[in-house]
Amino acid sequence: MKHAFKPLGIAAAVAAASASYVNVANAQPSVANNALGDLALVPYYTVNGEWITGIHIVNTSDATQVVKFRFRRAEDSLDALDFNVVMSPQDVYAGFLSDDADGNINWSADDTTCTVPATSNGVLTMPPIYREGAETGYVEIIAMGEADDDEPISIAAKHGSTSLTPLDCDAVRSNFFQAAVDIDNDQTIQDDTDLDLDEDDDTDELLNDYTDSGNVLKVSYFHRDNATGIEFGDNAVHIQDFLTRPAITNQQFGYLSGDLNGFDFPDLDGGSPTGAMPERNRFELLRASDVLGVGVLINEWTANAANGAALDWVVTMPGQYTMLNLPIYITALADALDGEDSDDFVCAGTSESDAVEPTALNLADDDENIYFCDFRDIPVTASISPYNREELAPTSPDGQLVVSPQIPELVSALRLEKETNVITFGGNSVLGVSDVDITADLDQPFGWLTLGVSSWTGTTQSVCEWPNFNASVSSLIALISCSSVTGAVPMIGYAAWARQVAANPDASYGRIVAHSFTS
Repeated sequence: MKHAFKPLGIAAAVAAASASYVNVANAQPSVANNALGDLALVPYYTVNGEWITGIHIVNTSDATQVVKFRFRRAEDSLDALDFNVVMSPQDVYAGFLSDDADGNINWSADDTTCTVPATSNGVLTMPPIYREGAETGYVEIIAMGEADDDEPISIAAKHGSTSLTPLDCDAVRSNFFQAAVDIDNDQTIQDDTDLDLDEDDDTDELLNDYTDSGNVLKVSYFHRDNATGIEFGDNAVHIQDFLTRPAITNQQFGYLSGDLNGFDFPDLDGGSPTGAMPERNRFELLRASDVLGVGVLINEWTANAANGAALDWVVTMPGQYTMLNLPIYITALADALDGEDSDDFVCAGTSESDAVEPTALNLADDDENIYFCDFRDIPVTASISPYNREELAPTSPDGQLVVSPQIPELVSALRLEKETNVITFGGNSVLGVSDVDITADLDQPFGWLTLGVSSWTGTTQSVCEWPNFNASVSSLIALISCSSVTGAVPMIGYAAWARQVAANPDASYGRIVAHSFTS
């Protein structure tokens, strides 16, 4: 079907006026030094080849936690798969992402914790809408709110002392239909038909009172190559005080349906934009130099294939989707997939020569179908300073790291095009993919390097904000406002090492070393 996933009201919306939004939250998020937070970012997931990615979430609190679990694809971080997990006190939820022979990408969990929606034999399958290119990406895990032990959702989600299963996951899920979620994101309505609650006989609707989750989630991940048995993992990057109030949303509809209180939120810019006190504009805070907007990444590198060693750098720039006018972007994406020219939309970044302020409806080059809607940092230009293990650094341009294959003595700029990038060294990959390969002639095939990035100069970096509506709307495009943003490009990631021992494959091993950084 043509343009099957365009937002409602697109034809009329492109002629309407923009709306703006003012943030009301003052709390400052920070990187957690104790690996606990209300936001966790897994820098990379992969199902390429025989690789799978596992994720564990621990609820360290005495309260029931509602958690948003979202996989974003590498190219543009569109939401490829998301669902909610409702965790009882001290609960652990664990599973893994893999692909199958039919080309599906599946989340599998042999776990009784309530999920929203329900799994099918423990499996949730990635929808086809943004499945293409979603073999790799990164993961957001956001605490949406907590409920104490006497709230209906807590009673329903609680694991039993003997059965080891929650009391009633269907009752838990009844909280997340559109009609059940309050626009102020702090209450839901629950069907208590199967719950033993001392309530009036003439009603089966109960309200849950939520409070801010606090910094109570511990998230870890692993990658395993089922072909070789190599496995490595680490803690996620944990952010504290990302949200300061509950952000409960429905899991039935999203902005493509005109619902701004649905499963698209919370995201890295905050909670739902609906209600009296929406908590938004959080992404700019994440860009601060003491949070994720780091100056340079620092880690080791190796291209020493002679001893079976391989190393990849993962460099992820999370949250770039907040810098897109998403309704226009996905419409342009749909038109590109259609391959037809009748009513194509083209999403472009603002040109410096045009000196155009980034708003939703600025047209480029007087073309009625080309819109300024991409204000991301990417593609970024990366500057690299390499050293070998004996502190030897390049002394001339001929010794610089280059993108390969390369004409001898020709140095080209290193560009990272995606939001999640894998950098390989000397063509020897651990994870089986390479977005950029670099080499260096430093007399040794290993050492360390620094990597810093600068935003794409063809764009005025901006964050695009959704309108503040207290109900579903039929037209979204013209109501989005994009405002210039400060701070550095946010970056997270790690170096993934593997050592293949040819003489004894069972002795092969891998490890992850998180990037160090400077502000």
